[in-house]
Amino acid sequence: MGKKRPPWHEDALAAVQTLRKGGVISHSTDTVWGLASDATSDAGVRRIFNIKERSLSETLLMLVDSEQELERLLPNLPEAAWELLEVSNRPVTLVGTMGSKVQHSFAPGMVRDDGSIAVRLVSDPYLSFIIQGIGAPLASTSANLATHPTPMTFAEVHEQITATVDFNARFRREELNSNQSSILIQFDDAGRMSILRS
Repeated sequence: MGKKRPPWHEDALAAVQTLRKGGVISHSTDTVWGLASDATSDAGVRRIFNIKERSLSETLLMLVDSEQELERLLPNLPEAAWELLEVSNRPVTLVGTMGSKVQHSFAPGMVRDDGSIAVRLVSDPYLSFIIQGIGAPLASTSANLATHPTPMTFAEVHEQITATVDFNARFRREELNSNQSSILIQFDDAGRMSILRS
């Protein structure tokens, strides 16, 4: 008898298939309802900016599902950053200088002009399956138009967005994962911390 598949399995498979083709999905994240594409897909990332009507200079964050990948992307994180990840009761997005041994070539709109990137380590099995399925970090942002409020659930997403993306996930449409965005913390190369969004 085979292992029982989780309830989100078919939904996540459809998301992965869409992302592998350079598509954009709307889906449940560990914080709010979000938009995502493969962070290495120029077409996918560019479409997210077009859908949101947002400037490319306002870079997207990346979701990863392993400490090893976080370490590769942000190798200069001080011990305080790792401690923060352990003790925080809210999702934490870390901003720092991208490492030189990164295995991916990221799309425009993922890396800031100063070489810094924003990365969040997720432990959610649904998100982890999607990230592993595309074999790259997930470009992520909230599923709202640039001038509109952040949607917490699918029902709050503007119809202009749901009609434009390639796949609207069904999993957790009614659930509220969190009532807020992640904490945004920046570390400079000397290990000093500054809070960009609390």
